[in-house]
Amino acid sequence: MATLDKVKSILGFTDDTHDAELSVYLDMAEQELLTWTYGKNSSFTALPSWLEPIQVMAVVTAYNQRGAEGETYETVDGVTHNFKHDTMIGYIHDNAPSYAEML
Repeated sequence: MATLDKVKSILGFTDDTHDAELSVYLDMAEQELLTWTYGKNSSFTALPSWLEPIQVMAVVTAYNQRGAEGETYETVDGVTHNFKHDTMIGYIHDNAPSYAEML
């Protein structure tokens, strides 16, 4: 199953209405994962398969927090949502090994 299809499945999307937006999130997550894991000057251009689950869940995290980026909680109509990670990048940094850890 393609990475985009995995994200759509988790989010419950069955059509291509959100594909463009999700693809942008996937590209951003891939670039952050490559930089965070292998360093800014790395020659890696493709995400290894072992990082794909982190990419998928980072995108799900980002999509679910649209409009609340940078917040750890929000209250809408009396319902409070707590977020473990304040951004997609926060999710990546908490779940993927950093370049320093890889050395």
